[in-house]
Amino acid sequence: MNERVVMRAVLAIAMGVICALLAAFWRLARTSSVDQAVMTGGTVFVGAVMVAFMVLTYLRSD
Repeated sequence: MNERVVMRAVLAIAMGVICALLAAFWRLARTSSVDQAVMTGGTVFVGAVMVAFMVLTYLRSD
C-alpha cells in the first residue's frame, strides 16, 4: 500500500482521537458524569473519523 495513503489514514484517526478526547473532557467538566463523557467522546470520534475519511476519499477521486 502507498505510504502516503497510510499516513493520511493515521493522521485522520489521530485527529479523531484528539477531537474525541477534547469533547469527552469538556463533557466531563460540565456534567461530572463519566458515562456521558464516554458516550460523547465515542460519538465525536466516530463522526470525526468518518468526516476525515470522506474528505480523503473525495480528494483522492480527483
